[in-house]
Amino acid sequence: PSPHSAAQFVAVPHHLASMVALISRLGACVPVYDFHTATKYANVLLNAQIVLCACGALSWAFGGVATLTFGFALLAHVGLEVGSQKLLRMYTISQLALLLWDVIWLGLWAGRIDRGTDAIFANAHYHGTPRFLLGMQVLLFLSRPLVLLLWCKMWDLGFGATEATNPYGQLEDAMPAPPPQAPPAAVAGYGQGHEQGYKPYGVPNGNPSLGQGGGAYVPPPQGNA
Repeated sequence: PSPHSAAQFVAVPHHLASMVALISRLGACVPVYDFHTATKYANVLLNAQIVLCACGALSWAFGGVATLTFGFALLAHVGLEVGSQKLLRMYTISQLALLLWDVIWLGLWAGRIDRGTDAIFANAHYHGTPRFLLGMQVLLFLSRPLVLLLWCKMWDLGFGATEATNPYGQLEDAMPAPPPQAPPAAVAGYGQGHEQGYKPYGVPNGNPSLGQGGGAYVPPPQGNA
């Protein structure tokens, strides 16, 4: 477990200690070591889940499980945007329940939808749409372990600690400050003093345009005197 999680869960009740330990062990399987990188992968998986759920919603039946996953994916997006650790932990725990839900749903309906022997599939014209939902649900089931492991890693990293409270400032904080501008270079033989070349009239002690000081106005010589 990371030092962030150790400091964060010192006062965890005894009945939650085993769950936190399990999450830490699952998170240790993911080779990601900073929260910002984990967030990028999490957003990719969340967007993929939303697309799969939207496609599965085209089915005229059995689409409740896709709607449930869609709702939790939106909950995760909101949690990441507002930096709410409560919502992020809720979504992480929900992945355990949704993984079990996928197993139960596929066990009950996968074979029946694939065979199409139920009376609800009497019209073969409408049989392809539930099969399309079945394909989307299988893809969601295959992605669920990856999502679970990644979010366990994010939990183990403390969900970014103080960084998660200001997600809109992360980009500005990560950008390096521009280097200070160098002072303008002096022109050799120009305005460096009386002994170094030509010095313009009216600028007895340097060239103000180059930041070299200045003095009282010196008029140019008149005539040949």
